[in-house]
Amino acid sequence: MKTMYVLNFLDSLNKMMEPFKKFIVEHYDNPILWLALFVIGVLVFQFTYSALQREK
Repeated sequence: MKTMYVLNFLDSLNKMMEPFKKFIVEHYDNPILWLALFVIGVLVFQFTYSALQREK
């Protein structure tokens, strides 16, 4: 039964990500897009790392 929920969740996640995938495919040659995605990734890493360090 739990497998069905997981598969349903993954299917829903794929459907929600489809517009993002299309956007990336259309604008893959834009360096500002890659810079923005990199900066967002670094910020997420930084916030996660600092939150985990506070737990110690």
